[in-house]
Amino acid sequence: MDLELIRQADQVLSKCGRPTFPGGSVVPLQKSFLMPMVLQPNQSTVFTKEITGETIWALRAISSDQTSAVTTGVRIQIQLPNGRFLIGGNGQDVGQFAWFGSWRYLMDPEVDCQPGSKIQVTLSDTVGLQAALAVNLLFEGAYKFFFRNGKPSPLKLASKQPRYLGVVNENILAPCYTRGMGPATPPGFTDDLFTYASPVVAIPLAGPLTSTVKIPIDAGIDFHCRKIHMDISGTALVTAATVLGRVRSGAGYALSDDFIDLARYLGGAEWAHDWKVRSEDAVFVDLQLADFTGTGTVSVQIFLEGVKRRRV
Repeated sequence: MDLELIRQADQVLSKCGRPTFPGGSVVPLQKSFLMPMVLQPNQSTVFTKEITGETIWALRAISSDQTSAVTTGVRIQIQLPNGRFLIGGNGQDVGQFAWFGSWRYLMDPEVDCQPGSKIQVTLSDTVGLQAALAVNLLFEGAYKFFFRNGKPSPLKLASKQPRYLGVVNENILAPCYTRGMGPATPPGFTDDLFTYASPVVAIPLAGPLTSTVKIPIDAGIDFHCRKIHMDISGTALVTAATVLGRVRSGAGYALSDDFIDLARYLGGAEWAHDWKVRSEDAVFVDLQLADFTGTGTVSVQIFLEGVKRRRV
């Protein structure tokens, strides 16, 4: 009998049609998919990478070879196999994507991808490149091999271990994310991944140089923000511009007491602790242009990535 048919018959479907695997052990084997892309001037091209293998592959991080501010004017949009767009709006500048740390975008939580599913990446030239641009993305993750009728393996992932191990070689003051542990959902609640997108604000270099973006929070839920993404682009005659920001809530809480370069210090970085914004509150981002040259306008859009937490 075909082993693939046995593997598929071994999966049962939940009430909502999602594949549910039998209990037992899971062995992850590291596997990465390289996606080389070449964008021609004045083009918008969709690149596709198919997930191959015999079992589910978990996407855990995305690495980029485009460091901060090296490439400007090229937009990137990533659609995951589950249909979700990783970046809201019209995408993000490729030079501002995954530039922090080791140039990785952390997938938290990881995304399970079925064999044969596809990841789509759209690159768009918005300023008129002088030559073709090569962009490489590395989708990092692991194959998940499931075993039936066996007890869970004692060799668990390091990300699932407790924070305090009681051994000598540890730093108990280190934030939990340094051990790969994310914040847990409290009992009696459920978390839904969600990203709020602000309206696009255009700030003219001729003035006024300040503006405020408002992102209202839905009623009936508390939003726990874990990342802030900045989408900054300028017209063709804007040769340089730095966007400073101050993030605050309608209840009066402020992340900083002064303006900072949000794209440089906060853009896309994983936070050590959730920022809780209560139901029906709003997040305000005060913007201010600095160190700019040229003429035209600078467009800014803010994305708040996190979870909607509600009672079960």
